[in-house]
Amino acid sequence: MTSNNRRLILGNGELYEQFVERKPKGRSPAPPRTFEEAIANLKVDIIEAINDFSQIPNQLVIPNEAVFCLRLHPDATAKSYDPVAIFSDSPQLKRVGSRAYKVFVDDVAKSARIQKIRSDAGNIETAGRLVFLQTSIAGIRRFCDELDRPESKFSAAMKLEIQRIERFDLLQSNERVMGFSPDWIDGRVELVFHPSSIELTEYKGIIYGMLSEAGIDIEACRFRKYLNGPTFVSCPLNRKGIDVLQDVNPLRSMHPLDFDGIPDVRNLDTAPAPKPSTSTTKSAIKVGMFDGGLDVTLPHLAGHAEEDASFSVSSQLHPMYMAHGSAVAGAILYGELNSYDELDCLPPPNVSVVSFKALPTSDTNDIDLYESIDLIEKVVPARKDICVYNISFGPRGPILDDSISRFTYALDYLSVAHRVLFVVAVGNDGEQMGFDRIQSPSDSVHSIGVGAFSSANGKSEVAAYSCKGPGRECGKIKPDVAAFGGCIDNPFHMLSSLPGRKIPRWGTSFASPLVASIGAQAAAMFDRSSPLLARALIIHTAKHPEIFPDGKLGHGLINRNINEMLTCSENSVTVAFQNDIAPRTSIRLPVPLPINSQAKGLVKITWTIVGLPSVDCTCPAEYTTSCIEDVFYPSSTRFSFTSPDKKKRKVLDTNLYTEEASLLVSEGWTKSLFPVSDSGNQYKYELDRRAIDCKWEPIVKRETRKRVKSLSEPFITLQCIGRGLTLDRMGYAALITVDVEEYSGDLYTDVRSQYPALSPIRLRTEAETRIVI
Repeated sequence: MTSNNRRLILGNGELYEQFVERKPKGRSPAPPRTFEEAIANLKVDIIEAINDFSQIPNQLVIPNEAVFCLRLHPDATAKSYDPVAIFSDSPQLKRVGSRAYKVFVDDVAKSARIQKIRSDAGNIETAGRLVFLQTSIAGIRRFCDELDRPESKFSAAMKLEIQRIERFDLLQSNERVMGFSPDWIDGRVELVFHPSSIELTEYKGIIYGMLSEAGIDIEACRFRKYLNGPTFVSCPLNRKGIDVLQDVNPLRSMHPLDFDGIPDVRNLDTAPAPKPSTSTTKSAIKVGMFDGGLDVTLPHLAGHAEEDASFSVSSQLHPMYMAHGSAVAGAILYGELNSYDELDCLPPPNVSVVSFKALPTSDTNDIDLYESIDLIEKVVPARKDICVYNISFGPRGPILDDSISRFTYALDYLSVAHRVLFVVAVGNDGEQMGFDRIQSPSDSVHSIGVGAFSSANGKSEVAAYSCKGPGRECGKIKPDVAAFGGCIDNPFHMLSSLPGRKIPRWGTSFASPLVASIGAQAAAMFDRSSPLLARALIIHTAKHPEIFPDGKLGHGLINRNINEMLTCSENSVTVAFQNDIAPRTSIRLPVPLPINSQAKGLVKITWTIVGLPSVDCTCPAEYTTSCIEDVFYPSSTRFSFTSPDKKKRKVLDTNLYTEEASLLVSEGWTKSLFPVSDSGNQYKYELDRRAIDCKWEPIVKRETRKRVKSLSEPFITLQCIGRGLTLDRMGYAALITVDVEEYSGDLYTDVRSQYPALSPIRLRTEAETRIVI
């Protein structure tokens, strides 16, 4: 089948969703200690913690408010182990967040799992989970007194929660201070404070009083408090200031907020650029760009890029930053110019660019990215005509697992609240040991983090400078994808700040715009598309050289051919699903393989699911409030039967062996509620699920190959798992592709016959997507 005969992917898949019921599964491990031992330990810890708190200078605490750490045993890392009963029983205690903590296995109660770890690997570090508890000293004393009541007065739930407490104490200074290299002397720092019940103006005054104790210039600080969330402060700090602030009780974390500038592309050798497009129209599909501004008079940008001067940081245009912004805008419009020579005329861009000057900030000698973040938070709600944004800058330094930066949280919050997509470069420190992990805000779980690849001798491989994964908890697979970013031997040719010229450069800053461009097209070129579906399409059509995702190329190299992205090849069909799903519910999605199909040989089934759960930045280890768990069922008729004594198990196709199945049931055998799945049912601890299955990731991409004979009305179930008591519905987009080796009929037509509500997506016409310049 030629490219002209490709057919559009099918939409309306959600019309074939079916709700399904599931029984609760899994089991909780036995508590690591007896109730008597646990309550005795807890009372001792509380008394010691109160004494430690009394040693903190008054100017480093909030009056009548103290934050303690309730450290749970490493077996209790899931949020379902939250001490809900404790907080309900003692309302003077308030939960204000959580995070992970590290502990050696010899220093915790010896549960069966801990003993196995000790036997297999020795006295290694493992992860536990701590819950931040806020109260007054009087409140914690009252809680301690309440522990003296008879055991019969404790609810069963509260007894179990107390048994899972490993330690009660204060956060240590080395747990607050993160990411500072030994040679760090001074610079801009981000401080994260716990939520407080104190009125905002009073709270801000108290925090600034603490900062004054450290000798910080308050005029140089920026303060941002989020509703029901932490307070972020950006301020200049030195080593002496760190020593003062590290014991501040309401301080959750501090880490560097260094901005190392952007590459200066002004003085590079130039060459003639191809001729600008002669089109008299521009695309109505817009990509928002936060960067250093741009020169709209450049002939390649004129008519296709604009600067929104009503949204800008309060600084003058700077030639270095403007040159970078112009180069990024050119990459969004035209991609790399490598394949064009000076006599070629560029095609009309498929998108247009709206620039918002986010750099430099007001003090060019002390770039404070909080000004840039403030701008982003103003633009996104106001510019409802833009749903995809590119960000090719951020603070230097690897992300930190136990602290979420304001930049990252801001992008995730805006993504959920306004249903937009951010495309973010992962950073260029991939060759610097200790600094090679992805940089904020590319760790945003709802953004597309973009790494860079380069090509040599026809082979594509990750660029050495491209920062690597993993990402943070709930977003481990980072970068999400990779795009061409060039290298010293094969640079990315981009627009120069000199009219009619191009320059060679490389970096993830220029790979990211390629993804933003294709993302905007996927989000706007057909009816009922969305930024969430565009994200799913980018991930679904990316190709990884090694098949499996990794921390270098993510899910693979992007497909920049929008026609291929939105169409099906011969003997292949793709169905799109879009809807939302509530926590603790499950749905069934059909895999589009017709009954009695004419397929032969192997069938490849690929599915991608992208969710949009809310996020909670007070809980870095449980950042997403819900996730989707997917299970593939190859056959709707193969069930498992378990004997009455639970010792025997048989799997039967109930269509082929109807009588035998009925006989087993009559003999007391139990038929499984669901058919036999492709995933095992072995119970895993929460940490194992996160490490092996990437549980709580908002993106799932899987592929399987099956013989045609093993498939009978296959389907996939999606279960929305909420953390704790969350009730927020989660939007999702899913794509399922079936590829068959041989098909004697017309697979596409047969799928539409079996599922008549499916219809090809409607591409928007040129009249809808282009306007006169």
